[in-house]
This record gives sequence, C-alpha cells and structure tokens, in this order.
Amino acid sequence: MISGECILCFAPDPWSDIWRNRHRLLSLFARKNRVLYVEPRMAVRPLVRKLWSGEVQPGHFFRPRLEEVRENLYVYHDPLHLPRTAWRGVGPFVDRCREAALRKTLRRLGFSSPILWLVRPESHDLPGTLGEKLVLYQVVDDYLSYAGLTPRSKARLEREECSLARRADLVIVTSQYLLGLKRHLHPNLVLIRNGVDDNTLKEGQRPDGQLPLDLSSAKRPIYGYIGGITDKLDLELLLKAAAFVNGPAGGSLALVGPVRVSPGRPLEILERLRKTPNVVFSGQRPAAEVPSYLRAFDVGLIPYQAGDQALAIDPLKLYEYLAFGKPTVSVSIPSILPFQNVVRIGRTHDEFLGHLREAAREKDDSLSSRRRELARENSWECRAEQISSAIELALRAGRSPPLPQTCLSPS
Repeated sequence: MISGECILCFAPDPWSDIWRNRHRLLSLFARKNRVLYVEPRMAVRPLVRKLWSGEVQPGHFFRPRLEEVRENLYVYHDPLHLPRTAWRGVGPFVDRCREAALRKTLRRLGFSSPILWLVRPESHDLPGTLGEKLVLYQVVDDYLSYAGLTPRSKARLEREECSLARRADLVIVTSQYLLGLKRHLHPNLVLIRNGVDDNTLKEGQRPDGQLPLDLSSAKRPIYGYIGGITDKLDLELLLKAAAFVNGPAGGSLALVGPVRVSPGRPLEILERLRKTPNVVFSGQRPAAEVPSYLRAFDVGLIPYQAGDQALAIDPLKLYEYLAFGKPTVSVSIPSILPFQNVVRIGRTHDEFLGHLREAAREKDDSLSSRRRELARENSWECRAEQISSAIELALRAGRSPPLPQTCLSPS
C-alpha cells in the first residue's frame, strides 16, 4: 500500500452517516497515510431543510472545525455559518471565506501535495486549486440516472462530470456496468468493486456471537435488509415481502438503516410498512453493530428498484451477507449475476417471493462455506491494495492526457 501520503477526500455525506465504500477505504489508507475527510459543502436551501428536519442541530454550528476520529484520520466539518449561495455579491465572498478556513486547516495539518479523492461531479471545480499531486475520481453510481433530475440539471451534471474526468489522473468505477458506461470519460479507467471489512469477516465465523436487542423477540425466519431505505429500493416489493411474512410462511421483515424517501407514493408505502405486523425498522446503526444484525438474519435481501440506477450498483450488503454465509435473495442486477451460484435471483416479484421460502429452508453448510470464501476474496484490504497500485501507476505515469472536448454535452 502507498505510505506517507496526504489524502484529501471531498465527500457528499457526513462521516457519521451510514458507512459507505469511501469510509471503509479511507480508514484502511489511514494506517499508513494521513487522511482528511471533508464533509459536504452545504448550500443555503439544503441547510434550511436539514435544520427543519432536525438532521442538523443548532449545536453543529459551534462544533470544532477539525476532529480526529482515529489515528491519522481527520474529519473537517465545513463551516455551516458560511453556506454556499448564489446571491449576487454574497456568494463569492462566502466562497472565499470557506476556502480560507479550509486552507488554514490544511496548513495546520501540514497537508501539502495531497492526493485529491473526489466522488461526485459537483466537485469539478476543485482540481488545480489545492496543489494536489494526483486527482482520483471514484464513481460508485450512475449519477446521471438519479431520480428528480430535470433535463437541464442532468445536462449540467453531465458537463460537470466530463470536466472533472478531464482533470483527473485516475478514474475508478465500482461495477462492470459503470466500466462500460463511463469508458468515454477517461483513458485511465479502472474497475475496483466493493468489498467487506475484516471485522465482518471475523464475526461471520462466530454464529454464537451477540444479537441485537430489537430483533431478539422477532419471529423466525428473519428476512433482513441492511442499508439506506431510499427511493432506490423497490418499496412495492418490500410491501409484498411484509405480506409474505404475515402469511402462512411466517417470519419477520427487518429493515436496518436510515430512512430517506420522497413524498408521495414512496412515503405512503413506507407508512404502510411501518404499520404492518412483524416488520421491524431498526434505523441507522453504528458500523460496529452491523455484524450483530447480519448474524440475526436468516435470509439477506437485496430489493432494488429496477431501472438505470440499479444497473450500476455493486451492493456492499452482498459482501456482508456472504461473509456470514447467509442465503441471499436479490433482484436481477448486473453486479449480482457473477454470484448466481450462491445467491437466488428473482427477476419478477413473484419469483423473488418464491425464493424467500426456498432460502429460509436452506440447510447446505457447503454453500455457506462457499459464500464465506467468496467474501474473503472480496475484502476491503484487497480493494485498498488494488486502488493503491492504481495510484502508484498513475503517479509514475504523470498527468493523463486531457479528454477530447467532444465528450462534453452542448449547453
């Protein structure tokens, strides 16, 4: 692994949010490098919404700018009293104040010539401003397929992504589908999938370990999902799964993760789920508690909504279910197909529900062992080494040739 480097990551979510790909990888890189995780640059309207919902508390305005969450890994809380704004005459002044605050922190930490790690197209304005030695753009989703994008905002996002890719030295994608979809963006495009952490792998070998209190009295079998409960999920399918566990088959449906769904039909389905017997909402749990929930599950679920966005996903939860040897039922998405010998794939709602019954009856220890073996082959340790090798190659190669302007969409 690379060592002695400064890694500066600009993230779209707080460090305390549900742990994602970048949380796992940066924690590993911090063993031999110094890492600064810069939390989202908040704009006025999102800040007001988060204050109204309680997601941002008044006390957050007064928290320390810099927090060391573990050795060599720091979190920078973007100043909430300086939200981004397009107000004429105010916006540029606020941006300069925010930039000055960040630069002061970088000087305090002695961060020079950092590796700039970017994960969203909106960060296209950062390369070239921080004296970085390398720009890494990590693509974990097809951002252009996100729900709610207008044609105008989608075109802007596409231009921003092309601009960011042109300035990057290395572009990493997390799925085979993304590799094909984003191939035009950059000459140095590398596929590095998601993985599973060492602690989950170790806990997966301990069937008699700790169980979560909120599932201690849940009816068996427990069909569980871990991750964000958002519009990405097929909520209609989950509603049918809730009816399934309340039917002759019996059991419970456990949903573990933060809930963030849109108003309208998704919110309506969510409220129906909350009122359904034998459905447990555990909320967002600390990363350290996730293994106890995985242990409690009898069957793991991957219930994404069909569509362009699902095509690009490489689910972290897949590798977590595998680490515990759990029977898993998934909708059909490209990233799951290579695992079809150990995962049941439902191409329709009826097929998915039929697989639930089969999975709960599974008694094949050799299949559980094969799943654990696959999880070990897909550890975050392995992924970090792959990214490290890609970074070293990019550093030796120097700056990549710029992408032709033809990739940019017309205004």
